Amino acid sequence: MEWYEEMDFDSNPFDKETKLIGFEDLLDEMLYAIVSGNMIFIEGESGSGKTKLLKEAIERFGGHGKVIYVNCKKIHNDLNIERLLKDRYGWFATAILNKKPRNMILLLDEVEHLSRKNSERIKYYFDQNYVRSVVFSGSDMESAGLSDSLRHRVHKKLIIKNLSDYEAVQLVREKVGNEIISDRIIKHIYKISGRNVKRFMENCEKVCKATGKNKDLKEEEVDKIMEDNVTAVAI
Repeated sequence: MEWYEEMDFDSNPFDKETKLIGFEDLLDEMLYAIVSGNMIFIEGESGSGKTKLLKEAIERFGGHGKVIYVNCKKIHNDLNIERLLKDRYGWFATAILNKKPRNMILLLDEVEHLSRKNSERIKYYFDQNYVRSVVFSGSDMESAGLSDSLRHRVHKKLIIKNLSDYEAVQLVREKVGNEIISDRIIKHIYKISGRNVKRFMENCEKVCKATGKNKDLKEEEVDKIMEDNVTAVAI
């Protein structure tokens, strides 16, 4: 039996997609920029929640077949924006009519891995109205490697800030409910996770896996669990 089954969950609660916590204003700005046909850059450290925001855009617009999501790190700078556009339009239009779709929404994650050549391709297709809106996501806009002409087209930069302690607690409550772990311990895990959302979720899972339902858990017990996990990885 898996640890989460012993806690009456059918599946791992930390794998469950839940509503956005703490980024509601950023989400509204991103969605407005997409509808307005602008380029924006979402800036935040790895694990801060950038991909979660992009998933919200896919959720809102993906049903219309107008969204292309690309993790630039996984394509090793071989992005071919024209091929992506044609793939979305279908075989008949590509092979017979040789048309490209218009008004596409392009979501580029980990954009620091995007090549200059592909940066210029994106600018061209944006200027030609094949791409309606572009959302770039990366750790730092200035060092992302965007060409000067493309960077000048970025309408706005949205910076992801750390969740408050209250928001961190609410995020965990969305995952596991109220009976698993105390607010005090959640805040402690958030602190020792460096306030990084991804690391925070991973550490909350480790604690729940190690202790089960234990609202009387102490901070030093959490620290010991973290130490044991580091030791296990090192071995």
